Amino acid sequence: MTTALATSSTLQQQITAIAEKLSPCGDEGAAKAIRTLRTGGLGLPNSIKPEDVNTVYSYALSGLSSEALTTVCKKLVRGEYDIDRKSFIPLPPELAAMVRAEQRLISDDLSRLRSRLDAVTPVPVVDRSPEAQARVQSLRLDFLNAHQEFKESNGLAPTPETFDEDKAEYFRRILSLKDAPRVTDEQMNERNKRAAQIEKCTVQEAAE
Repeated sequence: MTTALATSSTLQQQITAIAEKLSPCGDEGAAKAIRTLRTGGLGLPNSIKPEDVNTVYSYALSGLSSEALTTVCKKLVRGEYDIDRKSFIPLPPELAAMVRAEQRLISDDLSRLRSRLDAVTPVPVVDRSPEAQARVQSLRLDFLNAHQEFKESNGLAPTPETFDEDKAEYFRRILSLKDAPRVTDEQMNERNKRAAQIEKCTVQEAAE
């Protein structure tokens, strides 16, 4: 168990670190990337005016990962991409496509880590035995009785209506009918109220 908890904690830290890599670059990040590429000796595409560079590239890279953009810039400066114009900054759509490809690798790593975390996270066992369900019903009945007594002792509720087995059977038949296409909140509240009364009556009958 201790090993599983340690593994889970480590995976959580790794997931947090990788998730941060998916943070968007923003306008400043896009402008910084272009400056890095130009400093690295890459020229601007002739089809883009110098005064429009930041605006156009910021638009193309909007929402993309800062870490992925940094990785692409390093590869471009090192000439690692098999492209025709290695001495020029790729056009905005081309650069965005490169960044998306790197971003997918980060997302894939994140998915794998989350799958591993799910695998080592213990699934809670729910006791659905008849004994457990009986305990739950008993606790619910105790709560309903205590809540009703509190309201009555503090003048918060009128004298409760008599709800015997005959009335419970009557409302069982009512609740078994198909709902109308549109049910109001008031109607749903009334339905829930009657269902609770039926359940309470059933538990009392079983106890007797």
